[in-house]
Amino acid sequence: MPPSETASVLLPDDTRPVSTPEGLAVRHAVTLEWGDCDPAGIIYYPTYFKWWDQGTWRLFWAAGIDRRVMREDMGGIEMPILNAVGTFESTVTPGARLVVESRVERWGNSSFRVAHRAMTQDGKTVAHGSETRCWTSTQAAPGQLKATRIPDTVIARFGGTRA
Repeated sequence: MPPSETASVLLPDDTRPVSTPEGLAVRHAVTLEWGDCDPAGIIYYPTYFKWWDQGTWRLFWAAGIDRRVMREDMGGIEMPILNAVGTFESTVTPGARLVVESRVERWGNSSFRVAHRAMTQDGKTVAHGSETRCWTSTQAAPGQLKATRIPDTVIARFGGTRA
């Protein structure tokens, strides 16, 4: 996949951008490994949150905004998580191959919510959830982050609109 016009990091090969009626989404493939499971061989729930975090970062990469762009070109932007929730609909065991889909479902002034869905290869949802993140600047006092308005140009890259 060629780099976007501004991203300095290429999307991983297992990730593909998807245009949806709600805007840009990404899908990436995951394989459930034994270490992702509890002793009964059932997925350990934090594994979903790891995949969802990956989905958020890959979504921003697909929009041309990676960590380097955020830190250097945008003046020290970070996106800490304010809230994360998940609903787990069915069990998954080692060897299962899933697709994780991520998209921004709501843009606010300085926060945004990313919806995630983990599904089987045939599209059956096994878990879904969301992260609410804050658009922050590191330009505040050393070691502190300050909530900052999300630029309209950023939201436009995702095909979104502010709530």
